[in-house]
Amino acid sequence: MNQAEIEANVTLEQALRRANLLAAAAEVSQNVTQIMDIDELLPKTVDIICDAYNFYYAGVFLIDEAREFAVLRAGRGKPGQIMMENNHKLAVGGNSMIGACTARNEARISLDVDTEKVWYPNPVLPETRSEMALPLAVGGHVIGAVTVQSTEAAAFSDEDISSLQAMANQLAIAIENAHQRQELEEAHAELLQAKMHEAIATATGDAIHWIGNKADPIRSSVDRTRTDLQLLTVLMGKLLNNELDGNSSVAQLIQKEAAVIQQDYPQISEAADKLSQFSSEKLERRLSLSSTLEDLQIIEDAAAMILRIKEELIGPAREQAPRPTMIDDVVKDAITAMNLPAGLVTLAPTAPVPLVVADPVQMHRVFTNLIKNAVEAAGDERPPEINLLIRSVEDSAFVAIDVVDNGIGIAPDDLDNIWITFHTSKGIRGHAGFGLPASRLIVEQTGGSISAVSQLGQGSTFTVKLPVYKGRGSNGHKVEHGRGKILLIDDNDHWRHFATVTLKNAGYKIESPDRGYTISNAHRFDLVLVDDILAGADSLAILHILKDSGAINKTLMLSSNPRVERTKERMLAGIKNLIAKPYTPNSLLSEVARAIR
Repeated sequence: MNQAEIEANVTLEQALRRANLLAAAAEVSQNVTQIMDIDELLPKTVDIICDAYNFYYAGVFLIDEAREFAVLRAGRGKPGQIMMENNHKLAVGGNSMIGACTARNEARISLDVDTEKVWYPNPVLPETRSEMALPLAVGGHVIGAVTVQSTEAAAFSDEDISSLQAMANQLAIAIENAHQRQELEEAHAELLQAKMHEAIATATGDAIHWIGNKADPIRSSVDRTRTDLQLLTVLMGKLLNNELDGNSSVAQLIQKEAAVIQQDYPQISEAADKLSQFSSEKLERRLSLSSTLEDLQIIEDAAAMILRIKEELIGPAREQAPRPTMIDDVVKDAITAMNLPAGLVTLAPTAPVPLVVADPVQMHRVFTNLIKNAVEAAGDERPPEINLLIRSVEDSAFVAIDVVDNGIGIAPDDLDNIWITFHTSKGIRGHAGFGLPASRLIVEQTGGSISAVSQLGQGSTFTVKLPVYKGRGSNGHKVEHGRGKILLIDDNDHWRHFATVTLKNAGYKIESPDRGYTISNAHRFDLVLVDDILAGADSLAILHILKDSGAINKTLMLSSNPRVERTKERMLAGIKNLIAKPYTPNSLLSEVARAIR
């Protein structure tokens, strides 16, 4: 074969290889426009590359969310299957071709891996002699890399490199499009789910409102029926004691009512005749007033339950009063008010978080529900352990509160249903299934959200997110300085520190015992501030001591949960009112100045 023939053959081989490359590129291009499922797209792309170029191995890596590792998502043949099963991944920037490629967003080519310093020797690919790693990038943002390997040294030509990089660019766009489509589908699914829950909540609220209105008269009707039955029985007893005086007004009334009943229900006369033949014991079993009263009690309890559900579901929507709120104080008070065994609930120390927009009273209801559910989730198999964590999230636009339990977990199929009113996995006894739906309604009405993740046998985490308060702590008003001595009775917590600093900066002299709740010298102060919910003392007992010492008239009691029944109890001890705990400097100073005046 002469030189001309040799050159012609070489040119032919190059043309054939170029044609194969163009065909492979066309096939990849066709796939990326048709396949939107990454799990289908990547394996097919790997096979096309190996078949078209006759390479030993090809694989596709995608970078994880933390951008720490490139994770193998598709690999050729048995080696690829083994690595996929072992969750093969390489550190971004680590000592490997893929690591260097993804860190620098540039191709890495080793024509002889034996001389390559930055190379990972893979035991399932022992015959690799040359390797090329190409970045998958969209707009300069690296999302992964492609590796191609050959059993021959210097296996990659310029045509290989340029055509493979072109395919890698097409693949990167396809992966990004698939990701965006997946995110769009997930967002659409979340929107549909939210709309479904909203529709269910609205329909349920309307139904409960209607049922509640119908149930409200039941209680008064039952009460009247009970009283009338008792009176009728007493009157009949007296009539019998008077030897059935047929001319008495009672006898005439009974005879008149009996005639009306027999006219309306003709069959009852025959039943009455049969009963008159019963023995006294049998008659007592058949016509027991106590049994009738028990039936009435069942009706009354059922009506009360309906009305309680109505209040729990519709009340939060009606009663919401969002304001700047120190959520760590509310969470701490909710835990304290539940009087749980020591050590059962742990509130993890946290860095100071900003004020949120929320209704403290309704937030008490939310966290009481979540903690109560967490305690019950442990079942009988293990002692409950509940951890709460408060943190800033999403560029500090929200504050998140995690309630983590060690319970039995929630089945995946049941995780969406927990937000549906009346759904419960705990059985019907004592659980109406409206705690979580009511909590969701409360949180979402202030612009927040509540979600849950769970794993069977390992517990659940409920996360409440509340929007950060955007206003200024002083509400934009000039803070007026005050004069006077104030005694502050509170736990050593965030709110006490806030109140102490705020009042001192305003010119007040303030004392707050570090240990105990000393109030024996309360008469020396112009004002006594008492937190209603204390972890180390009974605030009601403190009020009684202040009353005995003559200092109750200059006592101001504050609470993150000023419920009506608790306010009445405190006012009976002598205070004028139980006010909502202020969480901004201006609101605190206004309340203090008003109390001292």
